[in-house]
Amino acid sequence: MTRTDTPPALDERSILQTMLAYVRETAIEKVAGLSDELVVAAPVPTSPLTNPASLLNHLRWVEFDWIETRFLGGEDLGPWTEEDPDGEMTEALSMTADEVIAAYREQTKRCDELVADVDLDTLSVEALRDFHPNLRWILNHLVEETARHNGHLDILRELADGSTGA
Repeated sequence: MTRTDTPPALDERSILQTMLAYVRETAIEKVAGLSDELVVAAPVPTSPLTNPASLLNHLRWVEFDWIETRFLGGEDLGPWTEEDPDGEMTEALSMTADEVIAAYREQTKRCDELVADVDLDTLSVEALRDFHPNLRWILNHLVEETARHNGHLDILRELADGSTGA
């Protein structure tokens, strides 16, 4: 996929989908090409789960949780448990770079398909604190969450192999 932040049209949905696709592809670019050793390397001693694989897998499960569980009301199938509340992060420690990228791509594709024909004003099945966010809010939140973690991935990639940019 070509990574661009230029939407094909200037309607709200096109802009939201383009920005989400752009930050997703940026996250993938930050992980792509890393060796299986470097993709799970955690350079911050106090944050052993802060590594490229764990962050990308976290983003995968964030999309699942927001779209499939909270928005559509599906079963929470996430890998987190009471014993391992960061299960999506630890799950990635046994994944290769290619596996974590493929799992993320598969989940984002599924999320896009699930909401493709849903009106942006449609409210989530599950409430968030004291309100039910609409699909517009959720897609904006996914852009924000992914963009925030792209900053982390950018630094981790530079620490891993010196790559910068993009």
